[in-house]
Amino acid sequence: MSRLSEYTELSEKEAVFENGEVKIDTKEDFDKYFEKLVNYDRVGTYIFRGSGEARYKLFTSAQRYWIEHQLDKQGKHYHAFVKKLIKNCKDWNNKTIFTFFNRNGIDTNNALAYLSYMQHYRVPTPLLDFTDSPYIGLFFALEQGYSSSSDKEIDNYCSLYVVDTSSQYFYSTIQQFERDIGEQDVDEIDYDQHLASFPVLLVTTENISYKIINNINISNQEGVFFYNNNPVMPIEEVYKQELGLIKESMGESAFQRHGYNEKFALCLNIHKNLRDYVLLKLLDHDVTPDFIYPNNKQLSAFSLKKTLEDL
Repeated sequence: MSRLSEYTELSEKEAVFENGEVKIDTKEDFDKYFEKLVNYDRVGTYIFRGSGEARYKLFTSAQRYWIEHQLDKQGKHYHAFVKKLIKNCKDWNNKTIFTFFNRNGIDTNNALAYLSYMQHYRVPTPLLDFTDSPYIGLFFALEQGYSSSSDKEIDNYCSLYVVDTSSQYFYSTIQQFERDIGEQDVDEIDYDQHLASFPVLLVTTENISYKIINNINISNQEGVFFYNNNPVMPIEEVYKQELGLIKESMGESAFQRHGYNEKFALCLNIHKNLRDYVLLKLLDHDVTPDFIYPNNKQLSAFSLKKTLEDL
């Protein structure tokens, strides 16, 4: 099995992330950046992804499976792999999901609907999870305990990635995607026709064209996705390559004037020793494991207990 590439030093992240090598080591440092995150949350155009290891590159689950199992060396084709996953999701268990979509008014040929469903049941997809909430992003970055015995500095850090979705590239690609699917009078989204031509695409519930009703976790986690069409390059490298081509095509002056960001996201590298401090601050925003991972099995006991107390 092949290994995924990783960052070996924080300095390597500077090439693809804004502030890629910045370290947050103290409570005072964290509080300063936390104030900025609160402001980002108020603005409402920023989305966030927490990673428990700063060394991890931002691969999708489909990429991880593709690379680790070396499917390219077996003569497989990446987009055929993704499309076959979608088809088998649609056909699974005598078309259970197909029927579920049909009964709930979701177009049964909507590739993004299937990919979103698959993402939440751990089927490999070309989607990467983000959240609208900086607090939930921080939770995912720091939820795991700290037990590193490595002598590499980077292993002492987790990361929070912050993407400004109002930047020109995301705006223009969403507009193009919506024009493409708007040419039809149905909510059908075809993988080849509507997705595969975009190197990177921000996917929201609006452009999925249905309300996410298949998993309550995504409601509490305030989830959104990025689509990455590349089989082997993490999204930060795909984005940098794409923006380099745009900059070369339009020139430096026009590139800056149109408000393009050359790097995919702002990166905050947070020392893992701050875990308890950060998780305690998140309690003020009602972010707890029970909230992030609601257990439906507890619904009956909770409801009955509270009802009897309130009678």
